[in-house]
Amino acid sequence: MKYIIAFDGGGSKTHVMLFDLFGKCYYEEIGEGSNQSTNGGKHFKKVISELFTNAKKAKKLTNDDIVLIYLGLSGADLEADFILLNKACKEIFDNVKFTVVNDAWIIMRSGIETPYGAVAISGTGTNSAAINKNGERAILRALSFTLGTYGGGLDIAREAMHYAFRSEELTYDKTILEQEIPKLFNKQKLVEIVPLFYPKNIVNRLKFGEITALVNDCALLGDKVSQGILIKMGNYIGLQTAGVIKQVKMENETFPIVVGGRVFTSKSPLLLDEFSKTVKGICPNSYLVRPRYSPVIGAYLSALDQLNIKIDKELLDNLK
Repeated sequence: MKYIIAFDGGGSKTHVMLFDLFGKCYYEEIGEGSNQSTNGGKHFKKVISELFTNAKKAKKLTNDDIVLIYLGLSGADLEADFILLNKACKEIFDNVKFTVVNDAWIIMRSGIETPYGAVAISGTGTNSAAINKNGERAILRALSFTLGTYGGGLDIAREAMHYAFRSEELTYDKTILEQEIPKLFNKQKLVEIVPLFYPKNIVNRLKFGEITALVNDCALLGDKVSQGILIKMGNYIGLQTAGVIKQVKMENETFPIVVGGRVFTSKSPLLLDEFSKTVKGICPNSYLVRPRYSPVIGAYLSALDQLNIKIDKELLDNLK
């Protein structure tokens, strides 16, 4: 029997699953984040190598038993990234065939049945991508606010910090974030958390990301500043997504937009509502869909597509 190994490699975690060619899963593991742009190439190799070895050991497989390894990776943005990642994967996987893509494409594949559409992601970071009926693709660089993209969970947290301190210093509207953010760090006042961020930031990404959920909670309580942050981010992500759609010239067509990432599942509807309004103002016939599967299964389905394996009802039933 032949097998496929699927990877979803993000900034905070890396998800791997081992499948046969009929939708049956034989192994699953979640490891550390593997984004090479934030964690480094050495760490990427360590995480992917360990997960690869563990998956093979689970079924006592050799490399010859694996027909394809499909990796959807955050941090796979520029040509230089793909050179680094492909080189590292070749060293890890040896003679096993593999494909590296940006994780936006596997999130899209986890939500669409058509071979065309778009995707908007807001998790730790943000990205958008689109593919038209002719197979033409467009994707954001997704490299930072300075280089054109904004709207991930960490961006929301940065906005919250900014306006909480402005609230304290009376340079902007008052917000309950001023009182609530210190509590996340077991402090009572904002001034007490300054040493955590300056002169050196000693707060890890997971802890900092807790502020994102706090913004949603405060928005639901009626905090105008928190609500404004979410609306602002929804507009940013909407414009970014409409941009890649326009790049492949399908803004007047009917197509799905997959919305993925933790931020799009937040309690407050404000960000998603603003995103939808912004996109539909430019692409009136588009419609939003949620992912049907996790991104790692999107990687598996993409691997089946690459192998020209028909995805039938029996296979999809096995996935369920």
